[in-house]
Amino acid sequence: MKIVKKILVAIISIIVILILSYNIYKFVCINILKKDMATINGYVALEVISGSMEPTINIGDIIIVDTKIKKYKKNDIVVFYDQDGSFVTHRIISINDKEIITKGDNNNTPDDPTSINKIVGKYVSKIDNGEKVLSALKSPLVTILILINGVLLCIFLSIDKHGNIVLDDEEKEYEEFKEYLDKKNKR
Repeated sequence: MKIVKKILVAIISIIVILILSYNIYKFVCINILKKDMATINGYVALEVISGSMEPTINIGDIIIVDTKIKKYKKNDIVVFYDQDGSFVTHRIISINDKEIITKGDNNNTPDDPTSINKIVGKYVSKIDNGEKVLSALKSPLVTILILINGVLLCIFLSIDKHGNIVLDDEEKEYEEFKEYLDKKNKR
């Protein structure tokens, strides 16, 4: 049972640390460094707000985009900047050395030609309806609640039924040795 508790404490601690680290990293990238997105090892998660790629990608899905890929081909789904500087996710229907023509799967007409330099990256995966989770994690209140609950759960899993901290064998031996020394010094 002690091993299970230690594993749970480790897992919870890692999850809490990762969520906090990601939120801090994203805040710094977007709000302080004024970047358009916060990439992790070349990948970025973006929320879909348009139905132009339905049924392949739906409103509310979170898409994972690989920003390291620089070679594209016909039928790749890519994210690029439009004329307004907004992100657009569409499928390449035509490509040459300098520009692409894209079209949303749910659109009737192709987009205007776009420079290959405007491509952010290639779509690699999606999380269905992931916007609910992502929007919750964006909230400072939710982040604080996750931190507090994680710390409380770790504390709860680290104490026994009498409220004493659970010690491993080495820690118990050390505590017993300290008690022995204290008794010996009081004589």
